[in-house]
Amino acid sequence: MYRFSLTSFLAVFKEALQAKATSGSDDRIESLVCTLKVLLYESICRSLFKADRLMFALHLVHGMHPEMFNESEWELLTGQIVTDTMLRRQESQQAMAEKYPSWIPVELVPSVALLESATPALFRELHLEDENLWSNFRNAKECEKEIPRSVGSQVSAFQQVLIVQTLRPDRLISSMQLFAQRALGVRELSPPVVNLKRLYQEQTRPEEPILILISPGSDVSQELQELAHQVVGPSNYVQVAMGQGQSQYALQQLRECAVKGMWLCLKNLHLVIAWAPVLEKEVNALNPHANFRLWLTAEPHLKFPLVLLESSLKVTYESPPGVKKNLLRTYEAWTPQFIEKGHQPVRSQALFVLAWFHAIIQERRNFIPQGWTKFYEFSMADLRSGADIIDRLCTSTGSIQWDFIHGLFENAVFGGRVDNNYDLEVLRAYLHQYFDRDVLGGKGRKKLAGILELPLSVNHKDFVKAITALPETDTPAMFNLPQNIDRSQQRSVAKSVLSQLVLVSRPNLEDDQFDKTRWTKDLSPFLQLWKRLNQGSDLVKLSPDQIPNPGEQDPPLLAFLLLERQVAIKLLQQVHADLSRISKVIRGTLLLTTDVKENATALLKHEVPGSWCRKWEGPAAPIHWLRSLVSKTLALGGWVERCQNSTLLSSPADLSELFNPSVFLNALRQESARRLNLPINSLEFVSHWGPSSGLSQAKCPVTIEGLTIEGALFDGHKLVECSRDSPSNSSISNCSVAWVPAGKGGNKDNQLETPVYYNSLREHQVTSIRIPCTGSPAVWKLKSVALILKNQ
Repeated sequence: MYRFSLTSFLAVFKEALQAKATSGSDDRIESLVCTLKVLLYESICRSLFKADRLMFALHLVHGMHPEMFNESEWELLTGQIVTDTMLRRQESQQAMAEKYPSWIPVELVPSVALLESATPALFRELHLEDENLWSNFRNAKECEKEIPRSVGSQVSAFQQVLIVQTLRPDRLISSMQLFAQRALGVRELSPPVVNLKRLYQEQTRPEEPILILISPGSDVSQELQELAHQVVGPSNYVQVAMGQGQSQYALQQLRECAVKGMWLCLKNLHLVIAWAPVLEKEVNALNPHANFRLWLTAEPHLKFPLVLLESSLKVTYESPPGVKKNLLRTYEAWTPQFIEKGHQPVRSQALFVLAWFHAIIQERRNFIPQGWTKFYEFSMADLRSGADIIDRLCTSTGSIQWDFIHGLFENAVFGGRVDNNYDLEVLRAYLHQYFDRDVLGGKGRKKLAGILELPLSVNHKDFVKAITALPETDTPAMFNLPQNIDRSQQRSVAKSVLSQLVLVSRPNLEDDQFDKTRWTKDLSPFLQLWKRLNQGSDLVKLSPDQIPNPGEQDPPLLAFLLLERQVAIKLLQQVHADLSRISKVIRGTLLLTTDVKENATALLKHEVPGSWCRKWEGPAAPIHWLRSLVSKTLALGGWVERCQNSTLLSSPADLSELFNPSVFLNALRQESARRLNLPINSLEFVSHWGPSSGLSQAKCPVTIEGLTIEGALFDGHKLVECSRDSPSNSSISNCSVAWVPAGKGGNKDNQLETPVYYNSLREHQVTSIRIPCTGSPAVWKLKSVALILKNQ
């Protein structure tokens, strides 16, 4: 949806030329450049959603000020650099940590080693051996402003961003924002909120449609209608909600309004995207009246006509963030008559609780993947359905069946959108916490979310007054999230911004020509990395006869590992063959084929080729994908050897070394069933936080190492709440797991069933493990506690 025409850029350029002149030609040019830069940024940002503005700001700075970046620094930020550090497959984090000062956390050691390898001059300026020098920076809430003075004076502004990325990744977003603001000369990256009246007066023209890009759940039509009534009057404003059967009526109104000088608003254009080209042609053929304005609203759509996008004046409209503003929007839509209906305080309170619940589950989406594992489309339609249910059930004088409401909301209204079992547990916990007799029923009861006492009233104003008393900024306690959620959120957002930067930096490869110079320059890092990764290994040379196959009599664990290694080696050899063909094409010893071109084009775009992804999904970045493929394949050799020597279960196992850890656990289940001589469906999965000797009923216990925990801390005995300064992701002690006969797993009271995810994106679940906890497990579920396999 971010397409801009030359005309729009020329308009910005002309506006910059009208800026106040300064004396001297050099000063004048410098002043014009600064003015143009700010105007261009503000003009483009007006058309960008908030989540994309930081990416655009950094991209603009990188393009306009290449002098601010030394060699390899930009690639280091975006994760596109290959160094010797990335090739150390056999060196553990603990061994690497011994080379650096002890105050640096073990999980940050690889980043420090990468910084040293990629930018040795910068690393020498840091003097990390001086712990006192970095003490304030380590503990500062806004560490990006606490770079040691002696260091800050010797490094560039962008190098300070790299320092934060390396030593305090939880503040990377704030650091990048500060850098972009200073480089662009703006006070903040988000421009002022769009004022439709000022936009109409200063920017709009009769022949140019105004396209308002709306975020899901937002609605600009009421504000636009009020402006139209104020400027042209109610009789000169026509609004059409696009949908089935409205196309011809919309065209008719378009022609009439253009002739009469009226305003026309076509809402939800994304619902009739196939008809949009017809609208585009009709707009181009108009000779409109001077007072005519065409307003279009649409959510982002991949197939939106490009010409219409480029020829429109674009602005974005997003719902203001925060629980308070969300509640105010709801109570603006609900009339006093609706709240007072039936004059039953419990009904009015239940409606308020519904509005609060809806606001919480919507705003919790700001903390993906820890708040929710994915974006769920909780909409106003869900709120209306919930209000209708409460309206029906709270009209009688009898007691309200809260369990019935829980079931309807969980299984039909809200829960129908949720496809992750642990997200569903979060939703269920909220329902039981809010729609409860201890919350509803008047003063003296339990406060909502611990901060808000429900008014014992049916007056609309009383509830609005309670809303206005809420803080403007949401706190983690409102969502029952851990106190350090901001650290996790910044890390998550930083990953998204950096991946976007890689996308927008990709070269244009739409032409079909083979460019030897580009291929040599851009593909050599991948070819060199692959060569160095496979030094000292003969895996790429193994013939099919040299790769052991699982036998019919092999135990399940050995059969799985042999098959896993066999598939890995075949994939390794396929990648080797594909990269070898690319190398030969570059050298001119092989003709370019369709397969070679497809693989090379994907790598040029910094994507993993589709033929590789279909065999194993892996990391999104090709550099990390290749490194992970080799490291896992090599590690599997050790797994097979230990299994053949019957020592696999006697030493800790790192499941992140496997391609399919969940299948390994299933093979362990089959192995246990055989040794116990029991049906496989009669076993249950149990865990013990300590040595495997604690699982007395287990025949095949295995100790898992390398796990990290998010959402809480673990003291070795039970879960502990995070503090504001706790790391977003912390190490956890080894855990022993096994499959035992059902009913022999011991007492499960005061234990939280915790999901184990493959990585911090929480896209793929491996299994679930019980962790001892104090208090209600529902409290910990709302904190979205999860275990993560060690990042490879």
